[in-house]
Amino acid sequence: MSFTVAPGLLIAMPNLLDPNFFRSVVVLCAHTSEGAFGLVINQELELPVAAICAEADIAWEGDETQKAFAGGPVERQRGWLLHDSAVSFEGSQIVDAGLALTSSQDGLAAYGKDPKGRFRLVLGYAGWGAGQLDQEIAQGSWLTAPLSLEVLFDTPRAAIWTRALELVGVDPTHLVDAGTQIN
Repeated sequence: MSFTVAPGLLIAMPNLLDPNFFRSVVVLCAHTSEGAFGLVINQELELPVAAICAEADIAWEGDETQKAFAGGPVERQRGWLLHDSAVSFEGSQIVDAGLALTSSQDGLAAYGKDPKGRFRLVLGYAGWGAGQLDQEIAQGSWLTAPLSLEVLFDTPRAAIWTRALELVGVDPTHLVDAGTQIN
């Protein structure tokens, strides 16, 4: 069975207990017969964006407490910037209408100058081998949803999972967490 879900959102179901993905929402950027690539958008790190900018010798003009996000368990030292596709940086790739992705320092410098813009900095990514994501979707570990820039850029981090579920008509209060017994 094959699912076409990129670009789109993956919403972790409560039975997905892997701590890398528990109640996560992933922007799925690519999904082919060879595998899939995505970025978790709702797992905040304790690492301030200002510290990442300072390490790269980039000025940060935003809130000193603003945090980067854990994009997934693969290559956690690599940074990715999801950004509005109305702007382009070196290496920017269009994910979908309105959304692009780059790992360039130019993008990070632009984010540093306009931290209230439509950006999200994530470290690491989520990757799946050939057929792996299709199998996880078929097993009910993930729900799929259309890509939503409102969920990505305008929803507070703590509400992203709930808002993504609401996009596909699921009331999160009706979901049962794994390990919960129903009598």
